[in-house]
Amino acid sequence: HVDVAATYSNMGVVHRALGDYAKALECYQKALEIDTRVHGHDHDHVDVARTYGNMANIHRALGEFDKSIELFEKVLEIFTAAFGHDHVDV
Repeated sequence: HVDVAATYSNMGVVHRALGDYAKALECYQKALEIDTRVHGHDHDHVDVARTYGNMANIHRALGEFDKSIELFEKVLEIFTAAFGHDHVDV
């Protein structure tokens, strides 16, 4: 359920704030699995993009810049498709 995914995401935020990046990524991965399952073949759903963005921030904090950019590019692609180029979230 989307609320379970949101809870995992919120837990990821807390682990990130505590500096436990491995646990944060674990939580975000669980959220991503649920989001993609809930939204079926719609891997371009904004919930999926937000989770990718959270994961990208963790990879950036870990100095894994290539992975971070890769994920942020997915976020940009999904947000642009969903909202258009001129939207504030893009």
